[in-house]
Amino acid sequence: MIEGIHLTPIGDGNVLLEPGEGLDPSNPEAMVAPVLDFLQHNEANRLVYDLKSVRLIDEVYYAWLTKLNATCRIANVEMVTVNMQPAAAYALSLTLNQTPPFTCALNIHHLR
Repeated sequence: MIEGIHLTPIGDGNVLLEPGEGLDPSNPEAMVAPVLDFLQHNEANRLVYDLKSVRLIDEVYYAWLTKLNATCRIANVEMVTVNMQPAAAYALSLTLNQTPPFTCALNIHHLR
């Protein structure tokens, strides 16, 4: 169990990550190894990161997402974010100066 993160295999090589209130995005190094271990143990091809409960994506949270994405890429796992709140997407767009390195989808049903 990883503090603040709930991971669930959802079939076809997909793992759903649902962040909780206990997630501390300011310390990504403490979380990426256990997440990677879970992905490898479940032979995941894709990590689906559900952002429905995330109201704001600031620079700290974005750094967590990019660190997790980089770790996934090293393990040949695609990371896709889903259910991003419009306010979170807008706040994120104000801080970005490049395209996010991870894929975004409207929801889990719109994954390719």
